[in-house]
Amino acid sequence: MTATRTDRGPRSRDAILQAASDLCREQGYAAVTMEAIATRARVGKPTLYRWWPSKGAVFLDVVLDKLVEPAIELPDTGDMVRDLRTWIRGFADLFTDPHARQLLVGLLGAAQTDTELATVLREKVQRPLQAGNRQRIIAAQEAGELPAMDPTLLEELLISPPWYRLLVSGEPVTREYADQLVDAVLSVRPQQPTAAPPQK
Repeated sequence: MTATRTDRGPRSRDAILQAASDLCREQGYAAVTMEAIATRARVGKPTLYRWWPSKGAVFLDVVLDKLVEPAIELPDTGDMVRDLRTWIRGFADLFTDPHARQLLVGLLGAAQTDTELATVLREKVQRPLQAGNRQRIIAAQEAGELPAMDPTLLEELLISPPWYRLLVSGEPVTREYADQLVDAVLSVRPQQPTAAPPQK
């Protein structure tokens, strides 16, 4: 688990996260070690491990604090279509920043072999956000603003293509692409099941 904001001095915490971020920018995610983070932040290595169990846990807090939190939560201005464009544009801005890309790719790669980190990502980040987004999507569907389909599927149709470009294809994720994606998804109108012909 990542450490909470109450179990350490804020200056030490900020120094550690800044040290990790700087080292990643300078050396790349794979080259950064816990020892290097402790040395750069001027804290003891045992102290670092007491607060974070792994390098991935440190970088999860780096990503959440410095990069992701402003971008990953669906905004609420009362205009759902505009909010969706703003939301996906936030991912575009995040994914076009070289440092952010390096952090995200490194962190998600680490989660493939670090089961504790993967669990934290799902339970503390992905699922709470998905639950909040689901409520917004359902309300917008009931108001006729969004296509009537499974809200989880609708969310995945919007956010999966940018992540695919980041992690697989390497194609750019621009604001123009974000707008095109939102327009394409919102144009989908699932077909209603065809009624069975009457029995003769």
